[in-house]
Amino acid sequence: MIQRYSIACAVAVASAALLACTDTRAQGGSAEPYASPSPKSGDVVDRTREEADKAGEKIKEGAHKTGEVVKDAAKDVKHEAKPAAKEVGEAVDATKQHLDVKAALLADKAVDASHIDIDVNKEAKILYLRGTVPTAAQKAAAERIARDKADGFVVRNELTVMAVPAH
Repeated sequence: MIQRYSIACAVAVASAALLACTDTRAQGGSAEPYASPSPKSGDVVDRTREEADKAGEKIKEGAHKTGEVVKDAAKDVKHEAKPAAKEVGEAVDATKQHLDVKAALLADKAVDASHIDIDVNKEAKILYLRGTVPTAAQKAAAERIARDKADGFVVRNELTVMAVPAH
């Protein structure tokens, strides 16, 4: 999107310069910047200055219009970027909470976290503990650990107490 407006700027400036040169030639002026002086060189100089002034005004108008287009494009980009940035922030936060809770569960020797899955709903800010643990005490400990680590998230403990068969 930005590249399109940069091209528009270049085209506007080039068009203004081309119009200035075309207008000078059409009115009998010289396209050569160092034309040899003639008896009417004062008139040529005056006309050249007038044409340069006109070209300068056209370039200013083109630059102003290009500036407005770029400003509008920047507003569009900013408007479109905010929701995307918010979504990325939510995803990063949810991932962080997931990893923090999983690491804390694995580090705690009182909880067998090998059969615990963690799911996160980033929009609702809910962290789910799912799976099985061998005892009710481990279920309660897992929930406590998750609540301590999941800042700003509601913890839903959906763990099932079930003895894990020995191998």
